[in-house]
Amino acid sequence: MTPQYFLPLATYPDPSSGLIISNAIAFAEFCGANLHVCAQRIEIPHIPDAWSSLLLDTPKMIEQAESLSRDRAATLIAAAENLSAGTEIKVFTRMLKTALPSLHETAATQARFFDLATLECIASIPDTRIVAEAVIFGSGRPAVIFPNRTVAGKIDHLVIAWDGSRAAARAVSDANQLIRMARTVSVLSVTGEKSLTADSGTHLAEILRSSGINAKATLAQGSGSSIGQSIQQAALDLSGDFLVMGAFGHSRLRDFVLGGATGGVLDEPALPVLMSH
Repeated sequence: MTPQYFLPLATYPDPSSGLIISNAIAFAEFCGANLHVCAQRIEIPHIPDAWSSLLLDTPKMIEQAESLSRDRAATLIAAAENLSAGTEIKVFTRMLKTALPSLHETAATQARFFDLATLECIASIPDTRIVAEAVIFGSGRPAVIFPNRTVAGKIDHLVIAWDGSRAAARAVSDANQLIRMARTVSVLSVTGEKSLTADSGTHLAEILRSSGINAKATLAQGSGSSIGQSIQQAALDLSGDFLVMGAFGHSRLRDFVLGGATGGVLDEPALPVLMSH
């Protein structure tokens, strides 16, 4: 059965980058997946005349914003179709009109129909972080977060960030296909942030090897930076080109609080990261 991947594209206030389109296509091609690209056109609720007369030319501003969003959606769809030409994957494109306040929730809702979502997280564009959080914690599906640079589509060395938690176990299960496609798999346990069972990573590596996977366990000492940065740096030190990890977050009253590792990675992803909640 062919995997079905999802790529939501933003058009307002900032458009998605061309990098996420090329990275998502290369990744889907490596995995033998179909890619479903959805550009979200904004729809802004109109302000009643009694209010708009007290403001600037609100109807014209709304029309301009919606027109800009529509033009950007067409440009992004055309880019996806052009970049996928000559590849061996099927790319399906569509536009979806969405109310401006619901963009993030809509991305999460749409992601539920697919096996995996492909996303970008760029520090200078806060909305990319908000969409990523919404999809990771609201879709019930794994998401691959790409850094803001071109990355190779294939996976040579996959690194599993392992702490024995439920979220980590869920991530390993969701990444099963990718783990089997990688040439090398490292089970990475970073010490210093939480108490870890001494042989937990070793046990997982043994089980993976019994399935025919070239896996090994490794320990790394957490640095003085955030645990998310420590995990990514340890993965890079191992020459890893793909990271798998569980995502942790919880709600306190009306504020959503991310786990340290999750927030650290989303602050600045250094390599493609599959996150699962």
